[in-house]
Amino acid sequence: MRYTFISILLCAALAASVSHGQEVVSASDVPVADENGVCQNDNTAAADGSCRSNYSLSEAVQEDTVDVVIHALLKISDFVYSFANVRRIVKENDGKQRSTSRWFGKKYTVAFDTPALIRTQDGAQEQSKDKLLKYVITPDAIKEFMELNRKWYKEPVDEDGNAGDWEFDKTVTEKNESFLLEAAVEEAAKDNMKIVDYDDEFCKGKGGLVYGVVVNLTRKWITVAFRGTIGSTDLMADRDFRLDHESLFDSEDDIFVSGGKPGTHMGFTTYLCDEKKGDQDGRKCLDRILSCVNEEFKSNPDVVGKDFDLYVTGHSLGGGLANLFAFKAAQLKANNDESVKYLPEKITALTYAAPCVGNDDYNKEFQYLEKKGNLRHIRIANEGDVVPTNNIIPPASLAIKGNSKLYTQNGVNLHLHADKEVEVDYRATKSCWSQTSLSSLDNHLVTEYYKRVELLANKKVYQQTVEELYNAAGDFTN
Repeated sequence: MRYTFISILLCAALAASVSHGQEVVSASDVPVADENGVCQNDNTAAADGSCRSNYSLSEAVQEDTVDVVIHALLKISDFVYSFANVRRIVKENDGKQRSTSRWFGKKYTVAFDTPALIRTQDGAQEQSKDKLLKYVITPDAIKEFMELNRKWYKEPVDEDGNAGDWEFDKTVTEKNESFLLEAAVEEAAKDNMKIVDYDDEFCKGKGGLVYGVVVNLTRKWITVAFRGTIGSTDLMADRDFRLDHESLFDSEDDIFVSGGKPGTHMGFTTYLCDEKKGDQDGRKCLDRILSCVNEEFKSNPDVVGKDFDLYVTGHSLGGGLANLFAFKAAQLKANNDESVKYLPEKITALTYAAPCVGNDDYNKEFQYLEKKGNLRHIRIANEGDVVPTNNIIPPASLAIKGNSKLYTQNGVNLHLHADKEVEVDYRATKSCWSQTSLSSLDNHLVTEYYKRVELLANKKVYQQTVEELYNAAGDFTN
């Protein structure tokens, strides 16, 4: 499930037994604006900021404004969850004997139709040492696979029309209606996207590091997207707030600000810096991903010489991993390291519900790279979401290792509300107590981020570029 980050800090520390008197307005209660900016259900002018926009990426302006990137990367952050489930169900069931019910059901052998459409690592082609996939996966290939194999899947949908976690359909029920995922990949096809790598090979239902590398030929982006928390394996990483002072700072050249002792979240850092299983050279996961991305900028004929940008994204745990990955890439770039020779000078992270990943001295290193222009981070957080906070309160604090008080946030924060304009501030680290409410679980969900991102009240802020937001942030010293 996408709920879990220490079960959203033990249900927001049991909601601290109170809601702080905050009335959280459900985004489903906010009027929706039509394409002309008129509210559909109460005829109120959208100018009052109370409506959500009917946003379409294909209709967005061509400039990479916040309006474009915040929607596009949220969809990718969401997709990385769903696609891992779709692929996992193939891996766990294809060729296996199953039964239509537990005790007296009819037995059958599962046979997916053309699974190589989405699991290209199983093909006959030669495999790159930097990738799991042997050839790219396109939106059209995903859609074709789903059309051929709907009978093997169940896509739970809640009363609001939001898809839940994919399940294997042991009843083998034929389905004529398309899944929500199929509509999502149809839109991705409009932007001419290609998944050049997607690594979930050693992950099971309990979690593990999962990431994708996506080339968007229309927008001229390469995006690295990390999956968030889904199970107990991820939870063990989430709860480890001990500081790692070595993995991202293992030489003097890695520290730009003298006198400090930068440290990063042990659990997240270990995910990135552990040796990648099956890697031919025994590299860290981080180094393998960097090598894959660097090679795309160096050799992909669709990318070379065309001024592509590099974005890193993810939701929850995935957002924390995106922060660390973007920082390391920018750190290496600032040091003119050969491993990132072909990456652009600026790496941009756009994260959703991302937890704190480092201490004050890590933030100073982060700010150094921001000042140099090598690093940008737009951090989107919902009001009432406890995951992006520090100073975790009891009883959740009893479940963690380390001291969450030592942590702070980075980058420009877009703090989203359910019923009013987004707040924009630099860093703006919030305490766990200040964000705890009875709605903290729901406020962390990807579906709630969709609702708040789309509020029409935010339109003015979204017209800015990432650089314009940064210019308004100050001198990166607070």
